[in-house]
Amino acid sequence: ISVDVFREAWAAEVEEARTSHKRERLYLATGLLLPVWDKLPSDFVRVSRISAADGRSLLGREVPVHCVPDLCRALGLEREQTLSADDIVQTVAATGRAMEFAGREKLTVKRSLVNGSQRLELTGWSAARLDWYKAQGCFTEIIRYQTRLFVPIEGAASVIARLASSA
Repeated sequence: ISVDVFREAWAAEVEEARTSHKRERLYLATGLLLPVWDKLPSDFVRVSRISAADGRSLLGREVPVHCVPDLCRALGLEREQTLSADDIVQTVAATGRAMEFAGREKLTVKRSLVNGSQRLELTGWSAARLDWYKAQGCFTEIIRYQTRLFVPIEGAASVIARLASSA
């Protein structure tokens, strides 16, 4: 490949990168990390440098979204990090890890395999409020003589938002 062809290809890639913007939320632990390194998630170790538009440069360890509430708890932060219902649904569906959220009760949403399909299941609910959960959009199934509570996949974020806002 000649130098001129390479320059043209390189310029085309640079222009494409400049015009295509990808937005994502990234949780980054920065600062003096050595004293709290053991509190950071051990299954995901990635260090990143981010250059902000205002010229600041941040160097830190990425924290996956499903680990943010646990990290806040482990560090003793006064206010627990609250994630949006959409973030919770996407994270649980993608990673399969259970996540807690607070409503009137502390509930956990997790991914469960039922009859060959993935579902979002709620745990930590009280049987006395089962009708209320159904009114919010949840549904139940009796599996092995136990009532289990599920959130429909379609519209899961709005159902979880309603459950979380009922505090």
